[in-house]
Amino acid sequence: MRIAFTKMHGNGNDFVLIDEFNGVVVREEDKPRFVRAVCHRNFGVGADGVIFVQPSDKADVRFRYFNSDGSEAEMCGNGIRCFSRYVVEEGYAGERLRVETLAGILELEVSRDGGWWVKVDMGKPKFRKEEIPATEEVWGYGFEHEGKKLRIYAANTGVPHVVAFVDDLDFDIIPIARKIRYAEIFPEGTNVNFAKIEGDTIRIRTYERGVEDETLSCGTGSVAVAAIANKLGLVGKTVDVVTRGGLLKIDLTESTAYMTGGANRVFDGILRLNELKYEV
Repeated sequence: MRIAFTKMHGNGNDFVLIDEFNGVVVREEDKPRFVRAVCHRNFGVGADGVIFVQPSDKADVRFRYFNSDGSEAEMCGNGIRCFSRYVVEEGYAGERLRVETLAGILELEVSRDGGWWVKVDMGKPKFRKEEIPATEEVWGYGFEHEGKKLRIYAANTGVPHVVAFVDDLDFDIIPIARKIRYAEIFPEGTNVNFAKIEGDTIRIRTYERGVEDETLSCGTGSVAVAAIANKLGLVGKTVDVVTRGGLLKIDLTESTAYMTGGANRVFDGILRLNELKYEV
């Protein structure tokens, strides 16, 4: 069996997109196994996750996102920008669209200006422990790993994120990020961001839950970093977040957070399902 796919990325955070707008392509029970296989960078296409485009009875279109380990996530900031470009390009929705996600219905705006740009209404960041979720308040919470002491802060921007502000980003983030990601205080796990403030610009590195590694960019993480830094009085309401894969612009208001960034459609192809290696 062969199925069509599209390879896209937002600032280097890359995805395989499967179009199910006009009918199911991958059976529901097969999706986690399929995602793990197609995301493998040696035996599959290679990606941080898989996006499924589906019809919606609540909005213009439905966004479903699976991490590379096969787990379904509520939201993905870079992923939903790629998704929005695709559905506009394919004629499934107009340039102002409403998208159904597991994190709620989001409003987006797609534009062309030397490339494809997508502005996403990411909703209002949440900080209470029940909303993260966490077993206790994580606001300046002390965390130590092999002598390195950090103060960590948490927010939910569609998915849970922890942020630690550092003076230098030039270190191996993986060991300490994994320790935080799996800490008992986070019953559902968390994404982990390390951030360096440079005026109204913030440079970040992100470890993503579900990918279980550092990614080049994370949209929900960028919003979380900007929102936490603003709440701490470290930056204003308009923030440039520089990820390893590129720039995201975050605008904070009293009621919501907007993220604007690019979306690249790299290639379209055909998957040969019988050639995928399902267990590695």
